[in-house]
Amino acid sequence: MKTLSSLLLVSLSIGVAAPVAARPSVAALPGVSDVLLNLNVAAPVSAGPRAVPLNAWLGLTDLPVAALSPKRAMWCADFTLLRLVAEFAYFDGETSTTQGVPGIPIYQKMVEVPDGCDTLYITFHATADEDVGEWFTCKVDFAFCNPGSAFGTGGGAGTPGWISLQHLLGEQIDNNISYSWCVQTTPGTHAVELRMASEVDGTFSFLETAHFYIDASNTNGGCVQAGPVEDPFNPHSLLPPKSLLPPQSPLPPLPKLP
Repeated sequence: MKTLSSLLLVSLSIGVAAPVAARPSVAALPGVSDVLLNLNVAAPVSAGPRAVPLNAWLGLTDLPVAALSPKRAMWCADFTLLRLVAEFAYFDGETSTTQGVPGIPIYQKMVEVPDGCDTLYITFHATADEDVGEWFTCKVDFAFCNPGSAFGTGGGAGTPGWISLQHLLGEQIDNNISYSWCVQTTPGTHAVELRMASEVDGTFSFLETAHFYIDASNTNGGCVQAGPVEDPFNPHSLLPPKSLLPPQSPLPPLPKLP
């Protein structure tokens, strides 16, 4: 019994260390273990393709470049046309009105114009029909995209800001209509609206299956009125002599990706 008590005291006095988790051994690679265990390097950097601005690729480094806002990931200073909005409407039913000007809204959108953009393009395509005629207008920030007066919207004076897209004799339904406006703009948030009206108040105008697009670009001046058209006997006489034209050089090759 004494012997048994001694054995129990010895057993209780023994300290057993917790097992150590096994670690991968690199002993199989002589001379490498110390390097791997003490390796301390920065995280790897992606070697993927790097974008090259178009003006730099063309060698036009003296062109003005707008400062890029960190709030907007796109910009218009490298001759790009940016599609900001692409949406559709009236596929599950049509919209209609019997009102003359100012008619009804058919599309409204708050759009964020990126840095460097000075021109906005508003385009729509749709199917339409009407009793007499169908008019449309575009507004940006509650001002007409083009305040001009067209002959089709009321004769000589017309109706400022409105265009006539359809005026068909008799009942000719479901015709395709399409139009695009351009307007000067600035970077930031802008309100875009398209409206539809009947040519004659009290007559029906219908619209369905429409697509709406809003684009932006830099045109170094925005959307402006075109100059007068000339029709000379020899159009080539308007061109400068070839001796005065700058020498044409091929475009530089595309940069190689790393």
